[in-house]
Amino acid sequence: MADVVQFKLERMLNELEDLERRGLFSRREIAEIVKQRRKFEYRLKRPSPLKEDFLAYIEYEMKLDELRLLRKKALLKHQTGKDKKWKKSVADYAGVSRIVEIYRLATNRFKGDIQLWFQYLEFCRQRRNGRMKKALAQLIRFHPKVPGVWIYAAAWEFDQNLNTAAARALMQNGLRACPTSEDLWVEYLRMELTYLNKLKARRVALGEDDGTLTRDPREAAEKQWRAENSELFMALDEEKEDALESNANAASEEKPDLFRVKGLSILRTVYSGAIEALPSSFSLRTRFLEILEATDLTHSDDMRDEILADLRRDFSKEPEFWDWLARQQTYERRSGQKKNEEIFPEQFRKTIQIYEEGLKAVPSATMFEFYVKFLMDAISCIIGDNQPEDSSKSGQGVDPISHLLMVYEEAQNSGFISEDLACEHVSFLLQLGKLHEARKLVEKLCAGKFSNSVKLWALQISIDMRCVQDRSNSPTKANLSSIFDILINFLTHVAISEAEKLWRMAFKYFAHHQHFFDKLVETSVVALTKFGGSDNGFSLGSTVVNHVLQRDGVQRARGVYKRLLALPRPGLILFQNCIELEMNLASVGNSDCLVNARKLFESALTTYSQEPSLWRDYYTMEVKIGTPDKAAALHWRARKALKYNVKLATTNL
Repeated sequence: MADVVQFKLERMLNELEDLERRGLFSRREIAEIVKQRRKFEYRLKRPSPLKEDFLAYIEYEMKLDELRLLRKKALLKHQTGKDKKWKKSVADYAGVSRIVEIYRLATNRFKGDIQLWFQYLEFCRQRRNGRMKKALAQLIRFHPKVPGVWIYAAAWEFDQNLNTAAARALMQNGLRACPTSEDLWVEYLRMELTYLNKLKARRVALGEDDGTLTRDPREAAEKQWRAENSELFMALDEEKEDALESNANAASEEKPDLFRVKGLSILRTVYSGAIEALPSSFSLRTRFLEILEATDLTHSDDMRDEILADLRRDFSKEPEFWDWLARQQTYERRSGQKKNEEIFPEQFRKTIQIYEEGLKAVPSATMFEFYVKFLMDAISCIIGDNQPEDSSKSGQGVDPISHLLMVYEEAQNSGFISEDLACEHVSFLLQLGKLHEARKLVEKLCAGKFSNSVKLWALQISIDMRCVQDRSNSPTKANLSSIFDILINFLTHVAISEAEKLWRMAFKYFAHHQHFFDKLVETSVVALTKFGGSDNGFSLGSTVVNHVLQRDGVQRARGVYKRLLALPRPGLILFQNCIELEMNLASVGNSDCLVNARKLFESALTTYSQEPSLWRDYYTMEVKIGTPDKAAALHWRARKALKYNVKLATTNL
């Protein structure tokens, strides 16, 4: 291995001498370069070099080459006359060649790393070193089933190498290898239409043609506006103008634009192949439709109607189709319109009709969710910063808020309402200020289909708390008792992990009411006995101990956690929380707390002896506030329990 590294370093001699002779690096700097390269070469010659070794070497060589270029520019800046000419030598090429060679070695070793391959290709593309074709050929050979590889290769041939035939061949080979790739079909169509547009632009530049295949949204919007407001314009000579217009139309009919005809033919051909390869892909057809609307082709409206008919035929039972179709009706992309108040009123009714038609065709919770989402977007678009109740004054023929409430009711009555939709319904009523209606609705939902929904129970309890707060600043015992009964009725039947939000809400709300707080602690003990504690995530036991500590002090918190730890499966998080409590007190000099912390650690290790973090915390405590003898003994115990795991070196054990 040493001979190979030495041979490689000796081959760098001409380059290093050239760098010193030209004054780019001093002898000491060159010695440091040789030292670093030797280190990197030895790392690459290991039996199993890592990817990071190659990348570190590449990064070093890139920075070194950048430094060489900066110093070269600085030297040229101070030179004048004939001396300012810099004849290229071996040092100008050696750096890039070495980086390419390292990339080649890395990709040969890590053939499956697509990201590494693309880094290699990007470097070749930026430096234009002539290795791009070979690197692309190797990548395609190793990864023919990756669509991005074919797209990248075709894009390079089309944009950089200006070889349309090669780009087309690559795309067609890619479609044979990956016929189910949406991106390949779409990019192939874009490439063909872009090529046609370039040819047309060349004809325009030569004065043989006019226009472009790219549709300008502003021109379409202007034509539409002129057609709608034709009475505002008055021609000076109407007969002459009409004659000129008719002659122009006749000429255009007699001489069709071959580029636009060819573009439509290409789009139709690619579209047919794409839907044959991917008959169930909805997004592919919508992407084709977007491309069609962005280009100005002959009979594009007929093609658009054909694609829409195919979509309706194949996807009329999919909620996503109706949502897309309705939003297409609302926000026409062809005319360049945006989501604003000016376009919304005239198309709102048609969009609602499409959603209603979709509900009849596909009655489902998903369809209702799409419908509700559209109406919510419409309300926010129309109202802006106004209050929701002001939407009836927005000039709409249909009040979006009242219509949204009707849709919520229809979803509930038809049985297709989901949990999220029900929560949105209640929240929307609260937003409108209809507190009592929201309360009745959430009680009905919790008593029926969503009796186990934590979200709706949390909404019901928060609404009840809000109602009690509105009646009086200091709620009565009867009001508190009713809220508490609702909470207990639900919490005793639902797993602790599912009711985290409710437990936190309950302890926070009843923290200043001793009687209900004590009953809540007893309820939590029952729940922990039934469901057990947690080793990760939410820990009810830790929540109880923390609230008792804040309310009643250390002594009662200690009594509570001892009671909880005596239960079966108390959970690692509870142990860690109690240990932290005792360690905080021990750190200020309380020796009894140190004894308690040790007892807790020993108790936790009986169950979690394979938890490295527990041993680490125990050892850290003994080092800081314990004794050296106990720390050394604990170190030996930890190494033995964890079977001398090498990871213990990072734990300072």
